[in-house]
Amino acid sequence: MSMSLKRSALGAFLSLVAVYYPPGAQCREFMIPVEVSSEVVQFNFPQWGNDFELVDFLAIATTRQTPETPSPIGDSAVQTNTFRIAASFCSPREPTEKSKTVIVATHGIGQARSHWNSPLVPDEYNFVQFAISQGYSVFFYDRLGQGFSERISGFVNQINIQVEILKELTRIVKTGAVTEAIGVPEKVALMGYSFGSYITHAAISTVPDLADAVVLTAVGFNPEGLNINGLVRSFVPRIANMQSSKFSSWDTGYLTWVDKFTQMNTYFKLPFFDEATANFVEQEKQPFAWTEFFTINMGNGGDFDASAFTGAALAITGQNDYIVCDGDCVGIFEEPASTLYQNAQPFVPYLHPNASHNFNFHYNATGAYAVITKFLDDNI
Repeated sequence: MSMSLKRSALGAFLSLVAVYYPPGAQCREFMIPVEVSSEVVQFNFPQWGNDFELVDFLAIATTRQTPETPSPIGDSAVQTNTFRIAASFCSPREPTEKSKTVIVATHGIGQARSHWNSPLVPDEYNFVQFAISQGYSVFFYDRLGQGFSERISGFVNQINIQVEILKELTRIVKTGAVTEAIGVPEKVALMGYSFGSYITHAAISTVPDLADAVVLTAVGFNPEGLNINGLVRSFVPRIANMQSSKFSSWDTGYLTWVDKFTQMNTYFKLPFFDEATANFVEQEKQPFAWTEFFTINMGNGGDFDASAFTGAALAITGQNDYIVCDGDCVGIFEEPASTLYQNAQPFVPYLHPNASHNFNFHYNATGAYAVITKFLDDNI
């Protein structure tokens, strides 16, 4: 990294006031310029302007496809862009042996980096706080188009771009440019949630020495469980900026599920959460780009083989994950994940009981967090 980029990366993102940070942590905010070259796919579908047009498109997109059905994927070209990415770095106030291990966390669809750093009952739901209490440092960021990061069109944003951003952010973290409190990190673990896990999986598959460990949460690679058409229907998507004025700065390519009950159906499992928590997560939701959603499979097991990765890998989700296991992960979770990570040392699959996709906001979230940090304790 050049000195000018390093100084720019170290500049605090002053316009962002954090709602909450763990009392045992020292944290800094950044707005990081990230230059990436990515293969950007063009799409052959209309840029809808209202929900009538969106609903008609979704009806066509999720019905039975025939050999005569035109492909929605058009040409692609490598494009180089610099994006401004909002991020946080937190490390323990009291350094430990593990402080120089940094967890680089990528959030999923429908929420920004606050997924990891919840102000709601942080002793129960805040992953950053738990990781700090166990001695680890955490770098977490708003993905492109989310939170306080730069926004691009929801008809363009896609997994290919997000993967390259994660790779470059990880390289920046490894230089020590944003980890001043601990110096240059000694170890890096990549951690994803949901769509963020597919981004993480694609990144480590294509650059196996990018990190020492990967933690894939709310992830599944078995097509028997990942029903994209069914998921689109159950989300009941609507154009975000027509649902709420708080989404007015996103274009019509950004969607959101229609109400909190739709989110509960796909992300939660009764009776293992409470209404106040579900209301909070709904209140904090972010729009997602349709082209992000559409390109999930481009980062799925069929396209990326992680057998060249020889670090430690953990795949963890709720046993009742609706999104990646169609509501029941037993019997379909370990494969093909264990084959994709056949040379990981080790590969550990784990189903967390009494939880669905978003186990971060179920009653036993800290139990899952303990599995994650114990895995890191034992393997890096």
